[in-house]
Amino acid sequence: MSSNPPAAAQIDNDGFKLIRDVLRTAGLRGVETDASSDMKRDALIFLTSEFRGGVRTKAKLLDALTRRSRSSTVGARFGRFSKEDALDRWRDEGGR
Repeated sequence: MSSNPPAAAQIDNDGFKLIRDVLRTAGLRGVETDASSDMKRDALIFLTSEFRGGVRTKAKLLDALTRRSRSSTVGARFGRFSKEDALDRWRDEGGR
């Protein structure tokens, strides 16, 4: 027996369209965006997870993305950095 419910395993075309629309509205999709590839990928993964978890409206997905963005900013202010940040800092300080 699968551990994933059937509805959570697949996202239909309408779901993909909704996620793309949310990304575009948030400035994370399209040719004119300044967002990095990593930021776009992370947002896509996050929104896909939220959608599979039952968040199915544009407004609620945008709200979830906004809350996530705020918590990431707060985390950075309090000294929580990503693994890449730690490696870059280590290299800058003479690590090999």
